[in-house]
Amino acid sequence: MNRDYLSDIDRLGRQLSDLRAIFARQAGDSADDAAAYIAPRARQFARQFRHEGYGLAAAARHNPSAATGAVLGALAIGAAVGLLLAGSSRRDY
Repeated sequence: MNRDYLSDIDRLGRQLSDLRAIFARQAGDSADDAAAYIAPRARQFARQFRHEGYGLAAAARHNPSAATGAVLGALAIGAAVGLLLAGSSRRDY
């Protein structure tokens, strides 16, 4: 009777080990699939981002006053949004 429990425990331990191996393989396969899907898109995004950055730099060199105005405008909008968010997060009790 006692041996039956021990053999059952051994069998369950082996099954648990097999399940861990299966899950590890599936996780590795999923990670490989995700990397294969994401990597080309990330490279394409980086190329497009670099290309747009060159275009913006060229535009800023040709018209520096407009570039300065755009940067200052973006900073002002960011500050206004920050103030609004800070004010809305305060609670008056």
